Amino acid sequence: MKIVFLLQASSTVAKGGAEYQADLIMNEMIEAGHEITSISDMVEKPGPGLAGVEYRYLKSRGRRLSLLNFSCLCKELDRINPEIIYQRDRVPYTGMAAWYTKRNSCKMVFNIANVDGPKKNTVPLNKLFLFHFVNEHVGRYGVKNCNAIVAQTFDQKEVLQRNFGRDCVVIRNGHPVPQPPFEKSSPPMVIWVSNVKHIKRLELFLDLAAELQDTPAQFVYVGRSSSDSYLKTLDERAGSMDNVCHLGELSYDKTNAMIAKASVLVNTSTSEGFPNTFIQAWLRETPVVSLAADPDGLLEKQEIGFCSGSFEKFVRDVRRLIEDKDKRTLFGRRSREYAMENHDIKKTGKKYLELFEQLLRQD
Repeated sequence: MKIVFLLQASSTVAKGGAEYQADLIMNEMIEAGHEITSISDMVEKPGPGLAGVEYRYLKSRGRRLSLLNFSCLCKELDRINPEIIYQRDRVPYTGMAAWYTKRNSCKMVFNIANVDGPKKNTVPLNKLFLFHFVNEHVGRYGVKNCNAIVAQTFDQKEVLQRNFGRDCVVIRNGHPVPQPPFEKSSPPMVIWVSNVKHIKRLELFLDLAAELQDTPAQFVYVGRSSSDSYLKTLDERAGSMDNVCHLGELSYDKTNAMIAKASVLVNTSTSEGFPNTFIQAWLRETPVVSLAADPDGLLEKQEIGFCSGSFEKFVRDVRRLIEDKDKRTLFGRRSREYAMENHDIKKTGKKYLELFEQLLRQD
């Protein structure tokens, strides 16, 4: 089977969650013996990619001007002649791929990657209105006309049905399953992992550390710093706090090693699709405390952490796990059991392969 993975950026030029998930799925397809090509923008000089993947690059024009790559994209797809186009994260390429598949003998799968993917989003009235309006509607065209849609959560499935009247299959994000034991740091470590952006609200993690200075816990944050002046001030603030350490951007392996040592992983984002860090933590017996994001209410339903809802309760929930080793051990064990059943990449990879094969049988 010839499969094209079409993203705005591949992992050779960007290290976000969508790119990482695409890599994991590609790897499962390669192991199953399929022919994989990645098409993405040349955002910067690419680094090494996955063995067995052919990487093709389009001129980087940013999301606003991606439509200018339409002709080049079609030529690449004609050259490859794929049977399946897998497109992750709703961008103008979502609509372009759907247009192409309606006129050629291939199928397209769109994978929702965040909370905006299944929505009809409002376009702000500003000087970039025309660009955003066109791209929003090109994306909507893709959602309406692709052959199949994958959601990360049942919440996304419901929103998609309400906005577009379309059904989809829910396939959870998958990850490689690490082998125990997981040696936790003493004193307890509370970890925050993300690229440092405004919507991730790092300042609330620092506020949390300030509120819990009376505990023995160490607060560690991992992620690429921003050139934004406001976010630079957060790094400066962290540097003045005795119980906070910034490790900067780490590789996935080193990040996973730190998560495995942590007693609690915290999340302060305004919203998330399905955070990879949740799964990385669960698989390593690290419970999660989230201020706002809780996909499908899993933290509470599965009793594997807390979704606090307010900063005051956020502080109380983290304090509880710092001070109650038995509780965090119980949550950690439940977390791993849940994640092994629902987020093992070997299991989720098979679901993608079954979906691809099912689409091709429809002819």
